[in-house]
Amino acid sequence: MKEFLGALLVLFLFHTSLHAAAERRMQIGFASFATGYAPLWVAADRGFFAQEGLDTELIFIGSNPTLVASMIAREVPLALTAGTAVVSAAAGGGPLKILATFANRSGYDLVARPGITRPEDLKGKRVGVQSMGGGGWMLSLLALERLGLDPVRDRLHIQVIGLQPQLARALETGGIDVTVLPPGFSQPLKARGYPVLLNLLNANIPVTGIGVIALKETVEQSPQLVERVLKGLIRALVFVHHPSNREAVTQTLARRLRVEQHGAEEAYRGALEVLERKPYTSPDGLLNIRRVLTRANPRVATIQVEDVMDMRILRKLDDSGFIDALYSTSGVR
Repeated sequence: MKEFLGALLVLFLFHTSLHAAAERRMQIGFASFATGYAPLWVAADRGFFAQEGLDTELIFIGSNPTLVASMIAREVPLALTAGTAVVSAAAGGGPLKILATFANRSGYDLVARPGITRPEDLKGKRVGVQSMGGGGWMLSLLALERLGLDPVRDRLHIQVIGLQPQLARALETGGIDVTVLPPGFSQPLKARGYPVLLNLLNANIPVTGIGVIALKETVEQSPQLVERVLKGLIRALVFVHHPSNREAVTQTLARRLRVEQHGAEEAYRGALEVLERKPYTSPDGLLNIRRVLTRANPRVATIQVEDVMDMRILRKLDDSGFIDALYSTSGVR
């Protein structure tokens, strides 16, 4: 009998340890290579996830529709992407929630090929995007709108090209006429004479950028796990904001974005301009996304932006003093 009970105890402890190990393992998806992902990459590279007891694996999924499908299929529990994907998913009944947003404005530039200097020069031209329905696609529409252009009326041809390096290359080779790019890619082109028709940061266009998203059931069933992920990301966010960490962050950006040192430095500068100190989601950015998406899908107009946000865990961390303590300890002002 003692032997039997002992065997049961061993099996119980073994099962418990396996469950705990599985809980510590975490796959986090992301859909692009842009400066807004700096907190994710820094958290992984500098051990901030490990500090929260997490063994994370970053999974690149190259388009927002595929990323959302992977989450709804329960293949990836958490991800970082722009708010456009969540609003689009909500219109189709996808139970996704935004848990935090690192940037509520964009630092991207609308860059054109040489010879195009005015908005009216873009009529009938080709606009390159990473994917239809993604964050870059939304930024392109908002930038063109600010310049008084309408894709249908002005016969703009939107072409799917790929990631930022491919978009920059397509601009250089004449495959497209204009695209939106983050500073790490746009500024080197600008230095070579490529005109920047609009800087979205200066234009002050509200848009929900890179943030943490999860299924509603993930938040409800595993709140402690979600909290640990957010804590790791916030530790990284504070790290990025500290001036003494410039070189370390720049190295991470150079490696992740696959750009030269100058491009990485521009990316770092751009990140500091848009990254929030506390990553709350601004409703204004989601309202702007909803407005644009409604043109093609009237169902989007019925979405209440408050229903796609869940700031409870972030608010809990903030109210506990966790975030302020990190900034105080690090000396970031």
